[in-house]
Amino acid sequence: MIWSDECSVEKSRDPRQQWVFREPGERWHTDCVHPKEKNKGIALMVWGCFWGKTRGPLVPITRTINKTRYVRLLRRYLFPVFDQMISCGIHDFLFQQDNSPVHKAYSVMDWLETNKIDIIEHPPYSPDLNPIEHVWVELKKRLHQQYPRISDTPGGKEAVKKKLAEVLPLVWESIPSEFFEKLWRSMPKRVAAVLEARGGYTKY
Repeated sequence: MIWSDECSVEKSRDPRQQWVFREPGERWHTDCVHPKEKNKGIALMVWGCFWGKTRGPLVPITRTINKTRYVRLLRRYLFPVFDQMISCGIHDFLFQQDNSPVHKAYSVMDWLETNKIDIIEHPPYSPDLNPIEHVWVELKKRLHQQYPRISDTPGGKEAVKKKLAEVLPLVWESIPSEFFEKLWRSMPKRVAAVLEARGGYTKY
């Protein structure tokens, strides 16, 4: 199984919850309040995939993704993944993508069928059934750890987005192979949890 997805990586400040320890009378003290930022953080969309404990490329998407650009992306970056799997002796595999409108466009589905790429049905909003969602969490955590000041890159938003496009593939490569392996091995438990919850929320 090749797991794939797109993700928006936003970089403005530390995404983790912040805790403030204060004295009883300091509730509204300036040093104990973190104001909400008015402007949305700088975001960059990426596409990635993995199979087993092997990651495919992480691809920065600098323009709005549409059906034409999505097919172009798959043609350029998915075929090398197939070749890699075949070189490892794997000839029967499935490609996973969610049912977003771009993925389900007729031209995309026709391209997949023409190229004999078998896909599985997958709901568009079911993160507990797509282990790559946990990879995005790890990617963002490592981005903040490795490049905590990237939002201060001189040159404004476009410069920050360009820098994100440069460093995110490096952060992607820093994720241990064991992390990916642990995720795909969790799939039987994930499916069982979803069935038990009758499609409701699970710990995944």
